Amino acid sequence: MESQPNKVECRAAVRARRRARAGSAEAAGTASAFAAVLAEVLAGARTVIGYAALPGEPDLDLALDRAHAAGTQVLLPVTSPDRPLDFGRLAGPMADLPRRGRWRIREPERTVDAAGALAAADLLLVPGLAFSRTGARLGNGGGFYDRTFGPAGVAPLARGSGRLLGVCFAEEIVDRLPAEPWDLLVDAVVTESGVADPDRGTLPRGRPAGNG
Repeated sequence: MESQPNKVECRAAVRARRRARAGSAEAAGTASAFAAVLAEVLAGARTVIGYAALPGEPDLDLALDRAHAAGTQVLLPVTSPDRPLDFGRLAGPMADLPRRGRWRIREPERTVDAAGALAAADLLLVPGLAFSRTGARLGNGGGFYDRTFGPAGVAPLARGSGRLLGVCFAEEIVDRLPAEPWDLLVDAVVTESGVADPDRGTLPRGRPAGNG
């Protein structure tokens, strides 16, 4: 029987592929591709929780700038070590966000706590290194999103609350991932190719997360 890769192995494999992708012709067009997909996803949303991409992550700057310009309230994570996320409102271009804190992440001023952000948001965009065909998420290991929106988080998602959408590259949707009871599950996954919905069994097949 084939052994299931652990989270450390899965993260290393995905990060290696992302480093290889960086600067390639394929990577150059993905911000526009994600913006095109998200233009439809975000249409009509009053408040969306997004994120400022780390190196190698799908870049949502263009999509979120366009949403903000169209009048959507955009909330972005604000991190504190070993604590759930708080959030701040995007007030200008994504490119103008300062880098803050231990990890030098682009963040706005802290203005909204997790429970308030969840109550306000129509859609939540959550980055991941990979997602499974059943909606499991492989994060970076900091635990921020699980601590905030997972089953044991301060603002756990419930049926009828804002829709939680994972974000990754299409090849990073895989058959299965190692998961813990406290890990959050997403309702669907946004890629540069479109939106894949686990509830309808339409998640496309990517490469196994543990294969380099």
